[in-house]
Amino acid sequence: MTWTIDIPERLGEEFAHLTPAGRRAVYDACRQLAQDPTINATSEPVRGADLRRVTTDPTTGTGDRITLLYRIHHDEGRVELIFLIAGP
Repeated sequence: MTWTIDIPERLGEEFAHLTPAGRRAVYDACRQLAQDPTINATSEPVRGADLRRVTTDPTTGTGDRITLLYRIHHDEGRVELIFLIAGP
């Protein structure tokens, strides 16, 4: 099964501030999530929601790691990105 990845417009500015290597890391993470959103992810303890967190490998050049917080909508077959954090 391939999952649909929803990226809300409000994250557009966050993506714009990433380096090209950072954007590539997010792209690779989303490709992985589309295959299996539970692999290599940490579950977040939030009652009533299936929230997960995944962190990328360090990016080339800056060494930044990007953490994606997302929600799995099992019944709809989609993954909703909620937040991303980039930094060393």
